[in-house]
Formats: sequence, C-alpha cells, structure tokens
Amino acid sequence: MGVTIKINKNALIIIGIIIMGLIFIGSVFAADNNSSNITQNSSFEVTSSGKGIIEELTPIGAPYNEEGPIQFRCVVKNKGPGNIPWGDLTLTIKDSMGNIVKTYSENIGQLSSGQSRTVTWDTTNTDFPEKGYYTIEAYWNYPSGPATASTTFYSVPSPWIIVAIAGFLMAIAALAHRKRWWLTFYASGAIAVVSFIIAFMVLTGLDNYLMGIEAVNIASIATFLGIPSNFLPPNAFIFPDPTGWSIFGIGFECSSIIEISVLAGLLLLYPGYSFNRKLKYAAIGIGITYVANLIRMMSIVYIVNIFGKTSLYFAHAIIGKLIFFVFVVVLYWYLLTRPTLGIVRDQIKSGKFE
Repeated sequence: MGVTIKINKNALIIIGIIIMGLIFIGSVFAADNNSSNITQNSSFEVTSSGKGIIEELTPIGAPYNEEGPIQFRCVVKNKGPGNIPWGDLTLTIKDSMGNIVKTYSENIGQLSSGQSRTVTWDTTNTDFPEKGYYTIEAYWNYPSGPATASTTFYSVPSPWIIVAIAGFLMAIAALAHRKRWWLTFYASGAIAVVSFIIAFMVLTGLDNYLMGIEAVNIASIATFLGIPSNFLPPNAFIFPDPTGWSIFGIGFECSSIIEISVLAGLLLLYPGYSFNRKLKYAAIGIGITYVANLIRMMSIVYIVNIFGKTSLYFAHAIIGKLIFFVFVVVLYWYLLTRPTLGIVRDQIKSGKFE
C-alpha cells in the first residue's frame, strides 16, 4: 500500500504568493517594543558640553498605532560638582524631512550635584497623523551647557494595506474552494482571517487597549512577586533594576495579537472540527497564548531586575522568545498537529490514499 501525492503547479504558485503576503504582514508589525530607556530599533544620540547630561529620552509605548494620547519621558542629571543653578528643557518632534511638528518646554530649575529630574510630556499625535518615523530632540540649556539628545519613534502605521491583502486572499480562498484545492483554501483563508483580525484591532484601537491591559497585568504581577512596578499609560510599565529604573513599552508584536490571530485563523478554518469545537479550542488557545506571553514578559522583567539593562537582549531575544516558543509548539501540537496526524492515519488505514 503506497501513498501518492499530487502537486498542482498553480496551487504552489498561489501558496508562494500567500507566504510572501504573510511575510509582509509580519514585517509591518514586527517592531517589538520591549525597551529599556530608549525605543528599540531607534537611535539615541547624546551630547553635552558641561556637567549636566540627558540620561533618558523615551517615547513611552511607541510605536503609536493610532491617533490619540502619547507620552514622552526625559530625565536630566547633574553629574558634576556643585549646583546647576537653572535650566530650560525643550522637547521638539520633527518629521522625516526635518520639519518641526510639535514642541514642549519646561523649566528644570536648580539641580545639586548627583541630582536628577524627570520631565513627562503628555500630548497627542493628532498633529502628525501620517505614518512614518519621527525624531524627538531634547535640548537642555543651562550654564556651561547645553546638553542634547535625540531618539526616533514610529507613529500611526496604516492597516488598510492589510485589509487589501485580506480581501485578495479571500478571493484566492474562494477560487481554491471551487477548484477543490483544499490546502490552498485552508492556507489562504486562514491568513485572510489573520489579516482581518489585525486590521480590525488597529482600526478600532483595540490593539492599544489590549497592550494597556497587558502592561497593567505585568505591573501587578511583578509587584505581587516582589518587584515594585507601576503602570505608565498608555501601554508601558516601570520597574527597578540594579542601576535605577527600566521602562518597558509593549508594542504590537510583543502584545501576542499576531500569535492569537494566527491561532484563531488556523482553528476557525480547520476542517477536522465541528464549529462548536472550533470556538471552544480557539477560546482555550487564545487564553493560553495570552498567559504564555505574560510569562515571557515576566521572565524578561525578572532577569533585567537582577542583572540590569545589559541583560535585556539576552532576556528578550533568547530566554523570553524560547519560553514563548515552547508554549506555542506544545499548544499547536495538541490543538492542530496531533488531530491532523490522526485524521491522516485513519484515512490511510481506510484506503482513501491508496
């Protein structure tokens, strides 16, 4: 008894297009924003001509996925002997062409030796709603100064291209269903569902709402486990490390929205389950994925709390991702892989693949 596999050339071409579309979707939302002091994937340049420096300039919660409240945090410090008697801090946002789109100024006042001061700018991004990279510059003017710093952040990525991709994939799924290309139907339909869920989350602002809930959860869990942590609206939290404090902003990719969307898409179109079982398993899978992501982020917090900011890359890129990967592999095995192997085994035994 042998198994014959027939490969349809057109189906392979369509699957190739689907894979490229999925890669594109991932690249749009791939900015994981677990960050300590600065936004990840951004430059942070500091200059100072005197004893005052700018220790931190953070776009909290970036990238900003919709128009609405945003927050910037700047920390200045006197690292020299004696006092800094006065000083003014100006924060300026510029677009990619260097045009000024928004400014904010605050009087820092006197700083004694070793003293620092934190300035928080609560504003909105309605004055620069176009998607793209922006630069925020800090200019601290004081006697013997000034000190400057700059960092970049991403604002308002548009999800409409994702909606277009989803519509295109749904058309492919309809064609594949009519042609009885079941693998192509399943793959294109599932990815279309993923695209629609992601676009819906971004367009309605539910992505920011979920990221805020996750930040609150992490701050509460960390505090309960003995690591004092506070929620920073809209979607960040602060906790201590050996050298001071670290701020983590939860971005789209590290919110688990993509992983939840993929799981939902694969389960809702899975042919081996009844509709009620699909809904049941989707609810269970989404809950486990969310908890797994909280465990991943807590592992990062725990490592940085003990070993400091220099351990962030190891904690985030290796330990955190490994923990999440193990959870996802086990989850997919029980919800999708094992049932599929069972169906294939039963059909082979019944002679349907002969």
